[in-house]
Amino acid sequence: MPKVEIPPRYRGVTVGVKEVRVEAETVQACLDAVEVVYPGFLELVVDSAGEVRKFVRLFLNGEELSRTTFDVRVDSDDVVSVVTGAAGG
Repeated sequence: MPKVEIPPRYRGVTVGVKEVRVEAETVQACLDAVEVVYPGFLELVVDSAGEVRKFVRLFLNGEELSRTTFDVRVDSDDVVSVVTGAAGG
């Protein structure tokens, strides 16, 4: 099963869980599967227009994905990483 890595800033929604194994065939399905178990997760990652939020990056096995295309296929041993930045001044 693919694994979704949850960044520390979003572990409040996942009650401290840092990795979630999911049954999914695409990156979008991976994110949706995490949302089913941990409601509120998806809105932290994706905005209302369906794009990755400004300070979030998605990676598949270490390679950054497009901010608008999540239909990339995943294999059972793939890792989807959600990475957040910090804004401030």
